[in-house]
Amino acid sequence: MEEEVSLPKRRTENRSFRIDSGVLSGLEEEAGRKKVSVNTLVNQLLAEYIEVERHRKRLGTVEISASAFLLLLATASEEDIRRAGSVSGPSVVKAYMLSKWGHESVPNILKFIRENASVTGLYDYSEAASSPKTITLTHSMGKKWSVYMASFFTAAFEEAGQKIQVEVAEQAVGIKLL
Repeated sequence: MEEEVSLPKRRTENRSFRIDSGVLSGLEEEAGRKKVSVNTLVNQLLAEYIEVERHRKRLGTVEISASAFLLLLATASEEDIRRAGSVSGPSVVKAYMLSKWGHESVPNILKFIRENASVTGLYDYSEAASSPKTITLTHSMGKKWSVYMASFFTAAFEEAGQKIQVEVAEQAVGIKLL
């Protein structure tokens, strides 16, 4: 059973903004679909941009359709995928950490993994209440995606001086911090 965490309430402030009528119409439609107020939706969108997206944009991230992404994975060899993860993991994660938190650390790598999961939807993050810390990244994109993530995060943790043990499965990657 997952324990409910109560976050401290953030202070809010009143501001007035002028919004294009077409944008407002889209916000109202999306708020209705999500069954939240326009105010809540706007706050969520702004928070996502400030907390995550602006940092990702600085790194030059690219969005492509899931079908195109899966096709790219299918056409690459496991060795090429492993190499791509090993090369990009340390540089992408470190640049993100420096951009957002100002320093590289193992706790910040874990924050990156959680944020990346929630923003991209490419995997789900779960953490076992165990020692040593064990996280599992589950997804539905097959073994080659698991191979990429394992290489990517192994290289990022190694760059930060953290030894890990990785287990790769068809739809999951297990990472145990040693």
